This record gives sequence, C-alpha cells and structure tokens, in this order.
Amino acid sequence: MLDQVSLSELLQNEVYSDLFLTVGIILIAFIIVQVSYRLSRKYIHSPERIYRSTKSVRRLVVFLAVVSIAMVWSPGFGDLLTILTVIGAGMAIALREVLLSIGGWARIKLMGSFKEGDRIEINGVSGDVIDIRVLRTSLMEIRGWVDADQSTGRIVHIPNSWIYLYALYNYTRSFKFIWNEIPVTVTFRSNWRAARDIMMKYAEESAAIVEQQARKEIQEIDREFLIHYSILTPFVYVRIVPDGVQLTLRYLCEARMRRGTEHALNLMMLDDFRVHPDIELAHHALNMRPPDARQFNDLPSKDDILP
Repeated sequence: MLDQVSLSELLQNEVYSDLFLTVGIILIAFIIVQVSYRLSRKYIHSPERIYRSTKSVRRLVVFLAVVSIAMVWSPGFGDLLTILTVIGAGMAIALREVLLSIGGWARIKLMGSFKEGDRIEINGVSGDVIDIRVLRTSLMEIRGWVDADQSTGRIVHIPNSWIYLYALYNYTRSFKFIWNEIPVTVTFRSNWRAARDIMMKYAEESAAIVEQQARKEIQEIDREFLIHYSILTPFVYVRIVPDGVQLTLRYLCEARMRRGTEHALNLMMLDDFRVHPDIELAHHALNMRPPDARQFNDLPSKDDILP
C-alpha cells in the first residue's frame, strides 16, 4: 500500500515538474524573443535588417522550445521518436491545409516564387508582399475600391497553400516592367493623325530610359525565360468605333508607376489637344444627330386632338 502511494506521488511530482519545466521553457523563449527585438531596434537602424533579424531569432527560438518541450515529456529517445511519429500521422490527417501551407512556404523559399517587396496577384488578391511566414503570406493590398494599382491601406493575409491551387502573377520578379494602354477617342471630323502624333511624341520622350532598362533586364533573364520582346518602343493603334476614331497608346512602364505615368501623359496630351482646334474629343452625346424636323410633320395637331 505504501509502495502504491509513493508511486502515485512520484508520478504526480514528475507531472508537476514537467509542467513547470514546460511553462519555464515558454517564458524563457518569450523573453529571448522580446530582448532580441529590443536589441535589434536599438543597434540596427535599417527596417529591413530589423525585420529579418527578429524573424530569424523568433523561428530559431520557437524550434528550440518545441524540441525542448518534446524532450521533457518523453522519457527516452525511442519514446521521443514514437511521439513525433504519432503527432506527424495525426497532423497529416487532421491538418491537411496546414501541411499544404507549410509545403507552400518551402516552395516559396526554395524556388523563389516571390519574396518580400514583390508585387503579386493570386486568386484575385493583389498587393505588395510585406511578410512571409510558415503558414501565411501578408500583402499590402492594392486595387480593391482604389483605381489603378495604388494601395488601399489594408493588410491581407493569404495561406501559402494557394500557391498550389491558383495561378501566381509576379509583377516585379526578374522583369519589373508591364505594358499599359491609354485609349483616346476623337470625332470623325478631327485630325486624328495630329492627335496620334501628339500621343507618340510624349510617349517617346518618357520611353527612352525605360526601354534601355527593359532591354538590359531581358538580357539578364534570357537564360531562365524564353521572352520574344523585339519591340519595346511605344505605339499608337488606330481603330474605328461608333463614336469616332479610337487612338490607343501602348507603352512600357514600371509595374508600380502605371498610374503615375498615365497621369503625366494625360496632362501633357490634354494641354496639347487644347491648342489644336482641329482635334475634338469624342463623346456619345456629342455625336448624336439632332432629330430631323420633317419627322414631326406627320404628328397630329392640337385641333385634331381637341374636340
């Protein structure tokens, strides 16, 4: 009887001691993370280096804490392997999405699908990558209710498992330029050739430096991707539409400068259009023909209507 009591007390003491050790490990890990964050803010002045250093320390501390807790609760090395095997089998069944996210994180890191600072789009969500963690990626959202590609101010968290389920669009990896188009419609009686020359003039002025940088990047990524960009200069396409002649300016710009370049080009083109009396911007209401007076000849007069 005494042996049974002493054995139960011993087991309880071991459980209590393991609990205390577990709580102590968690507290020590928390303190280490907080101290490392304060030290990095004190001695490191670059926000990017602060972010990366604190993130690396946090991952290392969490890993060591998990291993330490597993060793505390396992009597021996063989039992530790058994516990890890059982945990792994249970996670494979119950945490499929979590495991997919972990696999997506490994793919992102190893294959370089994207990194912090890249602008991506996946499953209809667009934004600049601000953080990549084991289970999720955080984006500073763009578009949404905001026109063009500017930020909405919201932070969106997406699971890393999406990289296996949806197409990924990276706007800035390797080749950071995109094509943008500005459509302008002038009336049929306008001098559309003069309008086209104005659009080309301003586009060519701003395209020289961009074209040089784009050709340099194409040469650098030519070994990885098969890109057939032979013409990088701007061009104006002419199309007849019901309201008049549509002139579409197609030009190359940086992915994050689409709205800014479009704004600058529109201002210059509008100022130049104003000094040309033979250029008139088309509008559906302006191109509607007034009704012909002869259409009203067959209408009944008031004498025919009133008794």
